[in-house]
Amino acid sequence: MTTRLYTGFVAACIGLAFLITGPAADARPKVKTKTQHYRVDGSDAAAIVSSMMKRHRLLGGHGRVGRTKMKRRIEWEFSETKKSCRVKSHTIRLDFTTQLPRHRSEKRLRRSLRRDWRAFAKHVKWHEGQHRKIWLSCARKAEKQVNRARARTCGQLLKKLERIYKRSNAACDKRHARFDAKETRRLGRHPLIRRANLRK
Repeated sequence: MTTRLYTGFVAACIGLAFLITGPAADARPKVKTKTQHYRVDGSDAAAIVSSMMKRHRLLGGHGRVGRTKMKRRIEWEFSETKKSCRVKSHTIRLDFTTQLPRHRSEKRLRRSLRRDWRAFAKHVKWHEGQHRKIWLSCARKAEKQVNRARARTCGQLLKKLERIYKRSNAACDKRHARFDAKETRRLGRHPLIRRANLRK
């Protein structure tokens, strides 16, 4: 009987790159989520966006105003006989850390700007939540494939499981990229961003 352990780390972010050049079988993954905030300053839309852009390097660059980091730990135990090897137990642990903007003095903003800022911050939170959902969906799909996997030896089974997760990672990365591409265009039309661009 053999136990294998995998660990991994990935991150997905909401992007505003266009602004940078301007100013067991039925088991579910075990999940932990932590939220962190970074400070945003500014009394008008352009200043607020500029403040976020100055902070974006903390989030990995590329105009990011929010980020979700995911640390993954995969554990499995094999059951081996003379003729075959199967997965006896399989656990996926996902630890999410979401980083979101928070205005230092939101209550002092003009009412209409405060409304737009809150809507923007809410959208960033929603966006990062979608990345979390994508990861969970990918993990559940991979978990089902792993639990069904069989091989003649545990060495062969391990290679099969590695291929499953390699394919899962690639498919998940594409889902994140498609979502970000669509959302970046949508975010460019957000009232807060339009306010900031009009002030330039």
